[in-house]
Amino acid sequence: MKIKDYLNKNFSCSCTREHSVSIEHIIIETDALLSLTNIFTQAACQKAFILYDKSTYSIAGHLIEDHFQANNISFINCIINKDHPIPDEKTIGEIFIQFDSSCDMIIGVGSGTINDLSRYISYKLQLPYIIVATAPSMDGYASSVTPLIVNHMKTTFEAHAPYAILGDVNLLKESPIEMICAGIGDILGKYTSLCDWKISSLINDEYYCDTIVNMVGHTLEIIMNQIHLVKDRDPIVIKTIMEALVLSGIAMSYAGNSRPASGSEHHISHYWEMASLLRNKQPALHGTQVGVATVAVIKAYELLMNRNIDFEQSINDALHYSQIQWEDKIKETYFDAAYSVIDLEKKIGKNTPDKVTSRLKITEQNWELLKKATNSLPYSETIRNILIALNASANPISIGIDKETFINSFLVAKELRNRYGLLQLLFDLNLCEDIANEVWDYFQ
Repeated sequence: MKIKDYLNKNFSCSCTREHSVSIEHIIIETDALLSLTNIFTQAACQKAFILYDKSTYSIAGHLIEDHFQANNISFINCIINKDHPIPDEKTIGEIFIQFDSSCDMIIGVGSGTINDLSRYISYKLQLPYIIVATAPSMDGYASSVTPLIVNHMKTTFEAHAPYAILGDVNLLKESPIEMICAGIGDILGKYTSLCDWKISSLINDEYYCDTIVNMVGHTLEIIMNQIHLVKDRDPIVIKTIMEALVLSGIAMSYAGNSRPASGSEHHISHYWEMASLLRNKQPALHGTQVGVATVAVIKAYELLMNRNIDFEQSINDALHYSQIQWEDKIKETYFDAAYSVIDLEKKIGKNTPDKVTSRLKITEQNWELLKKATNSLPYSETIRNILIALNASANPISIGIDKETFINSFLVAKELRNRYGLLQLLFDLNLCEDIANEVWDYFQ
């Protein structure tokens, strides 16, 4: 199927659910930006509120202004006066202060953060939005949820999908190579997110859809076949990367959540981002972190599946779980965000002895099926070598993650949300710290 074949359609799936995506237009091609004014007019809107950061305005601002003025379309620019804005309460407040109520469409020009801000603000204002992508760097373009940092904690909020996605290959292929490689890293993360989803379906009887899995798996296959051409900025490959990133977002819309595209590798990445920001450090690009975390998660799966598991000992450990010790660890690792994390666990209780022991009994019964599920993963060394060949970061240290932060991410990153995967499995087995140390040693 071509990407346009997914648009604005509902279909009944063999998983018994009906899948749909509400996006009206996806244009990923050379000179796609020339379509912006036509799409705006088709939406029957009168005035655009166009959101940039400093970098994206310098890339596309004057070009968009010229097109709008030539077509007599009214607009207001909102330029966040930072090269790397943070999607937090402060930035959202600044945008709302500048918003003009006469505007009836929001247009975001950028990639990850600008897209998240545009989606959230347009949703709150009940306005449609268009995203003009400036880099093929992450998979959230077509998503209907928004990750924001609130009270120092990465939190996912309900939002809506864009009215249109524009990816002008002329702009995309000129984006910094580290942003293109970040997009590759985000795509590679689908290997582990799909594996996490499968094991959760086995352990928790979580909803699982083979159609969505095959859709995401197909994009992985295409990218792996063309990955050697990325460094040359081949326009066809750049287009393919952008389409794969958008299809990941469509898969999330089909599932009704981010399950098909976000697993333990994303939890680890989110924790690394928060840890950096809490130390007033600029985190690495999201997809760059995801690429490194994907290697770590696959290696952890390899180590775990080659281990003789003593389930009786794991159940005994679970029965002696200390909530007080857990809370102390959360306060040590999450700083100002700790109380939000603790409150979340009090609501869902995923770590309680009864829930852990219940899962462990099911895990023991299904251990061979879990092993079979991990057979879909490539070798950790394969993914690591791909990143190295791209001159992308392939080691936690290269993105500013020290041993303490790395080990802590295995211990507490799963607490950001209630989603079963490798990290919760390691927690249940009381193997988080052991496996984390072995994975760290692998990187050295």
